[in-house]
Amino acid sequence: MSDAKTLVKQSFLQHLYNIDVERADKYRQYRDYYDGNHPTQLTRKMRRVLELKTGQVFRDNFCAIVVDALANRLTVTGFDTGNDAQGELFMGWWQAARMDAVQNNVHTSAVRDGDAYLLVEWDAEKMRPQFSLELAYDGSDGVKMHYSDERQGKVAFASKRWVISEPSEGAGKKRRINLYYPERIEKYVSDGDLDMGNWTPYTDDDPEWPIPWLNSSGEPLGVPVIHFAYKSGGYNFGKSRMNDAIPIQNSLNMAFTDLVTTAVYEAFGIYYALGDDWGSLQVGPGAIWHSEKPASEVAVGRIEAGDLTQLLALKNDNVMDIARVTSTPLSYFQMSGHIASEGTLKQQESGLVADAETTQTFFGNSWEDTMAMARKLNNVFGKGKLNEEQIISTEWKPAQVRDEAELMNRLAIMGEKLHVSDEVLWARAGLTDAEIDIIQASDQYQERRAMSGAAMLLNEENRE
Repeated sequence: MSDAKTLVKQSFLQHLYNIDVERADKYRQYRDYYDGNHPTQLTRKMRRVLELKTGQVFRDNFCAIVVDALANRLTVTGFDTGNDAQGELFMGWWQAARMDAVQNNVHTSAVRDGDAYLLVEWDAEKMRPQFSLELAYDGSDGVKMHYSDERQGKVAFASKRWVISEPSEGAGKKRRINLYYPERIEKYVSDGDLDMGNWTPYTDDDPEWPIPWLNSSGEPLGVPVIHFAYKSGGYNFGKSRMNDAIPIQNSLNMAFTDLVTTAVYEAFGIYYALGDDWGSLQVGPGAIWHSEKPASEVAVGRIEAGDLTQLLALKNDNVMDIARVTSTPLSYFQMSGHIASEGTLKQQESGLVADAETTQTFFGNSWEDTMAMARKLNNVFGKGKLNEEQIISTEWKPAQVRDEAELMNRLAIMGEKLHVSDEVLWARAGLTDAEIDIIQASDQYQERRAMSGAAMLLNEENRE
């Protein structure tokens, strides 16, 4: 490579390593708030009252609830390709990679940060694709998708940046960066410490550099990094579900701090006694206070406790605002011991369910891209040849939590009053084929079928 090209490449790599400082700061903030690390301003008096040691943070964290409420409604159950063999192979890969747990981390990270990534690679030893969650770049480590300047949403390449420790080489720590293009993969390492040195190709165990990323026909395989963006709103990057809640969370922390501090100093009665030596005065049931002095010279009394109603109302209002701006059911925050009715809970959950169903659509596209990439890698590096024209559709667990009692009542009415067929009722109930076979083989079902058939025959004879 010529000196001019080397200089351009060095500048480009350094640019990649330093861009998006503002977005990286946001990602760190989101992760801190989710973990409960909130910047709370406390006076020395407040810190003494709350008995906090240096570095400890006083907060009432609701941000994790906001994220988890949605993430827990996002569960992939399978993939439909119109080809049973291909679908079974996908689920075999899924189970082997323990994706039931990985998908929860992917969804939680994307909802929390607004963006998360999945790296799809081929495991030559196990002869199957492997999937790795990659967090969005936070200024130190992580992945970023780079989009075309000409076409909105078109992926140009992806970069993964991180730091490695190599004390044996005297540098202590070095920077690493991988660039994933549709047709090649470039790996680099710094030849100095974190603040110095140039970028040099990192070969690892790969015989070629850059690594060609092509199928058997010489066509690009595509960028093997899949972007999960929450509420991107037509932009290239997503938005954290906590974004609008963070200012209110700060207000909530202040209100909570004021409430606890005020409670310590003013939320209890103070007894006073004047005109005599009351040092041994005992306050409690059955206690008798005695003084040798005339009543006109002594006085006893009680300063009533301060009213915390307004501070408590302010705290609760903040919680309600967090629920409102994030479409999180108020019942998730359990502000009182009262249990809302079934109708109220369903109404409260309508916004969350709508958000979950919309998110399933967008995340479903990302999961379909993930399995399509895995299928390509199988065709290039694996033994099998899968039809890459088969459309992949992600299957989800319903976002709406099913009320079993209500469902059973509705099915009973459909069967008894509307005479809906057993097959339709079984489908509505979500019974498996094995469960249906057991029902059909039972003596009770056969007897009911026989009685139903006899009744129908009798009705026909009466009509004649």
